[in-house]
Amino acid sequence: MISLTSYAAQTILLASLLLVFTSRKQKIDAFIGFVVAFWVIAVIAIYFRYGSDQINFYSNDQVFHWRLLNYYLPYEGIPLRMGEMLSWRYPVILPAYYISKIGFDGILLLKFSQLIYLVLIYKSGRRFLVQHNIETKFWHIVFFAGPTLIFMSSLALRDIALAFFFMTSIIGKNPSLRITGFIATALLRPHLAVALLFGFLASMAFKRVKNRLFILILAFATICAYILGAYFYRFGATIKDGVSLEFPNEIFSQLKITRLGANFLGLQFLTLDATVVKASISTLFLSRLIFFDTFLVPMSFLTVLLLSQGKWNHIRITIYFTFIFFYGLISDTDWNSSRQNMPFFVMMGLVAIVGIEARKAQREELVA
Repeated sequence: MISLTSYAAQTILLASLLLVFTSRKQKIDAFIGFVVAFWVIAVIAIYFRYGSDQINFYSNDQVFHWRLLNYYLPYEGIPLRMGEMLSWRYPVILPAYYISKIGFDGILLLKFSQLIYLVLIYKSGRRFLVQHNIETKFWHIVFFAGPTLIFMSSLALRDIALAFFFMTSIIGKNPSLRITGFIATALLRPHLAVALLFGFLASMAFKRVKNRLFILILAFATICAYILGAYFYRFGATIKDGVSLEFPNEIFSQLKITRLGANFLGLQFLTLDATVVKASISTLFLSRLIFFDTFLVPMSFLTVLLLSQGKWNHIRITIYFTFIFFYGLISDTDWNSSRQNMPFFVMMGLVAIVGIEARKAQREELVA
């Protein structure tokens, strides 16, 4: 365990380097300046409060990352076996592991990487809006780089990196970037990559759908995507773990359907028991006042889609069916926290912004 003074000095140094590299003509972007300041305060405060036990704060995934950095990689090297490649989270772990050799704290480097990916999401999101002739406003940022992502940047997790790679695989500037994003997504969360591939295929199939049959086919395809996701999870478990192939349990039960709906409201915790979620229901409800993007973004995304039925382009269809298939995949598991939604938050938010601004423009034209 390093001293608080040394940890704080490393934190400030890393934050300063990021500001230097992201400033333009000696000017710091207001949003980047805010998130970097928050990150410095939050990271130091967490270490001050918990010390070396900070890896137990919020999510024990941080414990696994600490073990990778301090035990698995130093003693076992970098295995290229499929099992380790799909579970050791190389895209975020390896950079932190190698840079830590010059003296930086490994867990701090993981937190710093999440901050970098948040800044990249912000910049990529703004570029996407510019491509749609939308000037970024403050309320736009809440939709694709809101409170949840800002908070998560202070933790040594993979979620913001995953959100960035998921985003890149869909709206990357060229095919090479999109392929790189897809591969990184697969290395960080394989079943999300499978769902994304299904979403791509669904978007290609929907190019042939006639507008007059759209709602009927959409409803049927939604049910099929959910069922296929549930069955594919069992199939994948059979291949990966060698367990006997079994049918998914009660995929159309009230609990499973309620859980799927709760994901559009950011209320997944209502469908999980105390073994999965330790905080009280009242605490989690109150947290939604701060992390309001957990329900605002998916609800806005769904509303935009339903109000613009004839404008389901490639990106909208890809995200929608990736989401449905993904929750079919995890319907028979307890992996159903708001963190599971984070890769979707960014793209759902951007699609919602484009849809909202398009409807505003239509209303202004009618008034004119």
